[in-house]
Amino acid sequence: MIKKDGKKGLSPVIATVLLVSIALILALIIFLWAKSVVSEKIEKFNEPIENSCEKVKFRAELIRGSDKGEVHIENIGNVALYGVEIRGKSSGTISSLSFTKANSCGSTITVGETCDVGDFDLGEFKVDDKVIVVPVILGETNSNKKAFICDTNYGVETTVK
Repeated sequence: MIKKDGKKGLSPVIATVLLVSIALILALIIFLWAKSVVSEKIEKFNEPIENSCEKVKFRAELIRGSDKGEVHIENIGNVALYGVEIRGKSSGTISSLSFTKANSCGSTITVGETCDVGDFDLGEFKVDDKVIVVPVILGETNSNKKAFICDTNYGVETTVK
């Protein structure tokens, strides 16, 4: 096709292919972005895992040694604990403890079980610091199991001894 001024223009077929290609590339970019924004739902007992945090009840005591600490946990609720997160009440410091570390409990503290987890690095926490011990529970997605950290409202406030 030749324009009146003597210059050649794009063929309608090439223009259509370019437009479709651009649309597909934009759709792929939007899909990948949306996939990263929307996370998989984690469930426990066939309901959202957030509901299971309400059923978690435990007692916790932190004992600081010279360089390491020991965490004493008693599960008195209806949900097994997969770990705990220790948060400084005023300092904002966070330290995570997973029960998959070597201890007498195995990988979880089941309902009614008591466990002492020793040789745990309490980091910057000192004796008499106020801390909140937040439960970590194990849930399931469509593809695998995932740990979920409950809100601090479900944690236990204690003092490092």
